[in-house]
Amino acid sequence: MTDASGAERTAMKRDWAEANGLSLHYGVSGGESAGTPTLVLIHELAGTLESWDHVVPYLVDDFRIFASDQRGAGWSEKVRAPFSVDDLAADILVLLERARLPPPYFVAGVASGAAVAVALAASRPQEVAALALLAPSLSVNPDRRNYLLDRSDKAMRDGMASIIDVVFEKTYPRDAVPDAETYAEHRARFLAIDPVCYALANRMLTEVALDEAIGALTCPCLLLAGEHDEMRPPAYVRQLSTRFRNVEIATVNSGHIMVVQAPGDVAEKLRRFFLK
Repeated sequence: MTDASGAERTAMKRDWAEANGLSLHYGVSGGESAGTPTLVLIHELAGTLESWDHVVPYLVDDFRIFASDQRGAGWSEKVRAPFSVDDLAADILVLLERARLPPPYFVAGVASGAAVAVALAASRPQEVAALALLAPSLSVNPDRRNYLLDRSDKAMRDGMASIIDVVFEKTYPRDAVPDAETYAEHRARFLAIDPVCYALANRMLTEVALDEAIGALTCPCLLLAGEHDEMRPPAYVRQLSTRFRNVEIATVNSGHIMVVQAPGDVAEKLRRFFLK
């Protein structure tokens, strides 16, 4: 296992590709020997591929790892047109082809990235061997829909700094901070988000409808809950699991953004599930 202590990073080979009419940024790292399984990592709303930086070092010995910036996020092209969860899944599939990473794929998505993972698996059921859904945000209650849209409007009007405290109160409370450097890094990335793309991503999440896709899944699925997650608590995840055919449930000592707050524990759960 690669040492992943502190702020150590495992370098990804980064590249861009024009896909689905956009310039999209992605990275690949890990084993290159024949037979090494491909692990696709999908970041959260308001995240980037760097969201997984503290998880990747634990997994590079066992997987060929792919991660990308979703359209509008990170170093991918900033968009001004609405998009859907299916669009984000299609972007990843094109990039996997450009990166010459053939199926089968293990796929892990955190928060809204879990919705993208489900959409990807639904579109290519023969290519996805297993899914891990971390603090999964697979739907939005009607009362929360208005909150997300109002939050997006405020971000576009007043900038990301105007909403960061209320967002972090739920997603990254102070008692979930593993160290000050990691917290500051995650906060800085949030502040650098394009507010318009952030608003479009929020709107996308309010329109997600995955009941049919979830019901059709046949691959093994891991649902991972954060013990201190106020957004998707363990009780919610347990209830969600009843909608899956082939499912396991596990918990980590974390809040909502578990890939940042508990990377080692997350990595171990992913390794055990995907390589069993």
